[in-house]
Amino acid sequence: MPEVLHLIPYDTVGGVETAARTVPARWDGRAGAVRFRRAYLVSHSAVEVFPEDWHGPAVSVNHPVAHWKLLRFALQSRADLVVASLWRSCPTVIALKLLRPRTRTVLFLHSAVDVHLPDRLLNRAAMYLADEIWADSPTTLEARVPAAARGRARVLSFLTRRPPGLDRRAPPQAGTGAIAPRFIYWGRLQAEKNLGRALEVFAAIRKRVPGARFDIFGPDRGALAGLQAQAHALGLDEAVRIPGPLPQEALLARARDYSFYLQTSHFEGMAMSVIEAMAVGLVPVVTPVGEIPSYCQDGVTGLHVTTPEDTARRVTALIDDPASWRALSDRAAARWAGADLFQDDYRAACDALLSRPATGRPPACVD
Repeated sequence: MPEVLHLIPYDTVGGVETAARTVPARWDGRAGAVRFRRAYLVSHSAVEVFPEDWHGPAVSVNHPVAHWKLLRFALQSRADLVVASLWRSCPTVIALKLLRPRTRTVLFLHSAVDVHLPDRLLNRAAMYLADEIWADSPTTLEARVPAAARGRARVLSFLTRRPPGLDRRAPPQAGTGAIAPRFIYWGRLQAEKNLGRALEVFAAIRKRVPGARFDIFGPDRGALAGLQAQAHALGLDEAVRIPGPLPQEALLARARDYSFYLQTSHFEGMAMSVIEAMAVGLVPVVTPVGEIPSYCQDGVTGLHVTTPEDTARRVTALIDDPASWRALSDRAAARWAGADLFQDDYRAACDALLSRPATGRPPACVD
């Protein structure tokens, strides 16, 4: 039975991790049943694939031991295809390809920019050795994959589920007939997400709408303390909550109690959380970075963040006009009604690669 192994740094709440969880453990491929497993450098929940003596939540994702254990597991698993997501997985897939050249490997890119020099160098090395390069969006592919390597690159959908039917009840009410000014964000709490700007935008909205609320869900990746301090400095202690991460099912169930999704990232690839928010009918208020502008058009399927004051003015106009909010909500959800699903694209891409013979030769050069 062919086996696909997907390497991911963290077992946590995030677009990459959530998407990988939607891939079934087995499926019927072109040449029979295919087995799928995920492996993490660090798992803070139930250990999925590692024996207890190999792994534990106390090991840092940057610790050499974690990387050695992941490589040892990848070697012993003898998977036919190994997919690597995010730069911290690159050392393992690079070493694996050098030690076992006939193993088919894929570099999966999830952002349109290199975060820092290690990100760029490790992804470029993994890209050179990879049999294929997958990207979460055309923007990511065009920005990060050199022209010489695009013949072995493909884009996969990053929608993980069909959007539910729109709830045709009246939009959430705020007591005056206006839209309830409830905002939500979910994803990692890290510098790239630029959540400090989201707090500035929300503070400008709250000056206009004193009853506004903003809930921020996600695991801390170094930004939590700064966000708490900034919320306090802006006088938002009573309006902003940061409860921590929630499973995707719980998040999407709770999301229908909100009206707006607020995200002000410095950069993105496909921005899975924005897609999820649109799919359940939230109106996205987002920075137009990465692939976001291709599906979240300003004033059509969402709002683009400009200055805090101008963004607050436009959001307030929607809060005061339920019909306009509903029209944006409907168009946002309809944008994803017929889109392909990640798990279907992923399985098709795996099947196509597994059906090709493993040559053990390096792929075409990356300029």
